[in-house]
Amino acid sequence: MAQNKEDLIGGAWVEVLDQLGEAVIVLDHQRTLQHVNDAARRLLGYEHGQRVGGRCKLTTRGVDCENACPLTFALETGLERVEDFATVYHTIDGRALALRITVIPLTDEGGGFRGAVEILRPTDPKPGFYLTGCSAVTDALRERVAALARGRADVCVVGEAPACRDVARAMHRFSGMPDNLFHTWDGSWDGISPWPPGTMYASGDMVGDLFDGTRPEGWRVVIEGTSTAEVSSIEVLELPSAEEREEDLSTMIVAWIEELSPRTRVSQEALERLTRVARDRGFEQLESVLTAALAVAGECVEKDHLPVDGYHTAFVDELLKAPKPLAALEERLLREVLERCGWRMQEAAERVGVSRVTLWRKMRDLGIEKGS
Repeated sequence: MAQNKEDLIGGAWVEVLDQLGEAVIVLDHQRTLQHVNDAARRLLGYEHGQRVGGRCKLTTRGVDCENACPLTFALETGLERVEDFATVYHTIDGRALALRITVIPLTDEGGGFRGAVEILRPTDPKPGFYLTGCSAVTDALRERVAALARGRADVCVVGEAPACRDVARAMHRFSGMPDNLFHTWDGSWDGISPWPPGTMYASGDMVGDLFDGTRPEGWRVVIEGTSTAEVSSIEVLELPSAEEREEDLSTMIVAWIEELSPRTRVSQEALERLTRVARDRGFEQLESVLTAALAVAGECVEKDHLPVDGYHTAFVDELLKAPKPLAALEERLLREVLERCGWRMQEAAERVGVSRVTLWRKMRDLGIEKGS
C-alpha cells in the first residue's frame, strides 16, 4: 500500500520542514521522494512549484547511489543514522553538488523500515594554496576561477606549473566535484569512466590527443601553457606572478605547507626566507625548496631545513638583472646597514669600515636617501 507524506511524517511536519534553512528530503519505504523542502528544491535547482518525485537516485543522480548508498549501509548495519557522508549529487541541469549528508532511517513500532530523512549540507571546497589570501588581486582571481567553474568550457591556465596545477584543481572543486574525479592526462582517455564526468588536467607539452573525439561527454579539459590552437572555444586564464601576489605570499606558503604536510608548522625565520624565494625566484623554485625542507623537517619547518643557497642564489640572480650588478650590490649593502643602524651615519660608516665622508659620497653617488 502506497504511503503519502502525511502518513509518513505527519501533515504538520511538512510545514515545519519547509521553514527550515537546511535542505531536507523525505523518502518512503520504496525510496521514492515523498517531500522535498524548499531549501532542498533550491539546492537541487528546482523552481518553486516544479514537481519533484520518483526514485531518489533518479532525481539526485548521486555518484554513490549504486555502490555506496548511506541509507543502504544504515539499514544493513542497524545504525540509527549515518552522519556527514561525503558524496556528490547532481542538480536538475546537471551541475555537481559536493555534499555531506546525514541519513536517518524511519521505522514503525515493530522496527520495520518506513522511509528515511536525508539532510543535505553543501561542502565548502578547499581553494588550494594559490587562491589563499585577502588582497584585491586574490579576490579578483577567486571570482574569475569560480565563474569558470560554473561553466563547462575548457580552460587554458597560463602561469608557473605549480600555480596552474593548483588553480585547475580549485576550479574542479568549485564546480562541486570530488578530488577523485580530477585526473592528470597520461596520453589516453582509455580507462576513464564516462560517468560521473570530471576534469582532465594536462601540462602544455602533454596535450597530444586530449581534444580528440574519444573524450567522454561532459568531461572538462584544463591545460597548463599557452597552446590553444586545437580548441577555438577554450577560455584563457592568466595567473598573476609571485611579485603581483607579494601581499599574500606568506599566507599562501603556510597554506601550501598545510596541503603538502598537514599539521606541519613553519617558523617565522623560515617563512621569511621562503617568501623571498617565492618573490625572487617564483613558485617552481619554491616547490622544490619546500619539498626538500618537508622531507627532513619534523613538526616544524625551521630555517636550517632550507637549502643553504635557497635565497642566496635568488639574491645573486636579482643583482644580475641590474644594469650595474656591483653598484646594485653596494647599494643593497649600504641601504641594509643604514636601516639596521637607524640611519645613524657614524655608526653605519663604522659597520662597513669606511669614513663618514666616504659613506656620504657613496650614498650621493648611488642615490640613497632615507625613505627612498
